[in-house]
Amino acid sequence: MKQHGPSLFITPEQFEEKKAFEISGPNGWILFVACNDGAALARSVKREYEYLLSKNNSPKQIPLLGTAQNPLTRIFSDSESCSRLDKPVAGSNAYVFQCVHHNSSSNSVNENIQQLLQTVRTLRAHRAKTITVVIPYCPYSRQEKPSHMAREAVLARLFADQLKIAGADVFLTYHPHTPSLYGFYEPKVVLVSLSGLDLFASVFSAMAGNSKTIAVSTDAGGAKFTIHFSDLLDIPYAIANKFRPGREKTDFLGIIGELSEKSRAIILDDEMVTGSSLVNTIKTIHQAYGIEEIFAAISHNKIRKETVPLLIKAHKEYGLKKIHTTDSIPQSEEVLSLEFIEVHSLGGVFASTINRLHYNRSVSEFFLQS
Repeated sequence: MKQHGPSLFITPEQFEEKKAFEISGPNGWILFVACNDGAALARSVKREYEYLLSKNNSPKQIPLLGTAQNPLTRIFSDSESCSRLDKPVAGSNAYVFQCVHHNSSSNSVNENIQQLLQTVRTLRAHRAKTITVVIPYCPYSRQEKPSHMAREAVLARLFADQLKIAGADVFLTYHPHTPSLYGFYEPKVVLVSLSGLDLFASVFSAMAGNSKTIAVSTDAGGAKFTIHFSDLLDIPYAIANKFRPGREKTDFLGIIGELSEKSRAIILDDEMVTGSSLVNTIKTIHQAYGIEEIFAAISHNKIRKETVPLLIKAHKEYGLKKIHTTDSIPQSEEVLSLEFIEVHSLGGVFASTINRLHYNRSVSEFFLQS
């Protein structure tokens, strides 16, 4: 029977039909929400998630709020911002996507954080049931403790506190700088941090058990990750020793480990900002140990175009064959044009993780343990 005018109620049949369309789970019906600089990431994960559904004979469309054509956050003439929802979100299990660091955006890190917080608060105000923040690269994670003898605050904790106050329930990120971040979030916000081991173990699987290959960490801080990687591939490891006396300058002190009779090295790090640690390590093992074939595995590439010549020099003069990284930070055209840099999409990784979160399934059993 055709209804005329608005109805305050829906029939049980309409309710079941709507619930099925919105792919309901134990935490509510799934909803993707893209902040302005997270629109491309949201599209990538949405595409991968819907592909997973189609493989299981469930061809559903994931609802998405916020696109490049219809951005969620408006900027007013006085430069204040406002996140505005154009559809109801009550009862949703919302996943909010944002790339806080963005090499192709005019927004600063702090502007992107503010837009994220406003979006989370807006979802909470309009009765989203659960809110998961998805940021591939965790901002301020390198400021998890003050520098030695410096008057600084722990800004990694401040960011965690902001997410709590805004109303986030879960924070999903990829290969954070340090596992100590967990202490800043629990128990009010659940931190789900994915390891970069799965990707790099797959990329370099053909080199497993090769006695001529060695895994190298750019510093002592990344040694644990490198050791886990070397165990997976059954190859030895070494650690570069560096000292940073100032904010930008890095003094390289040498390599701890046995590199003699090695012909190939895989250098691992969680992130690259200026490229100095990576290039100093490459130069040393090439010139001091004669290693001619060098690969790099960097989870987060924050290199900007002005530093690109340093990488080109390492490629041409110091034996750097290829850098493997991810799209956790959208890359500049200058970086994407380099033939020796391969950028791996995290869309599938996040889609699989979100699928398990949505249905209250274990995430750890799906990935390698680091």
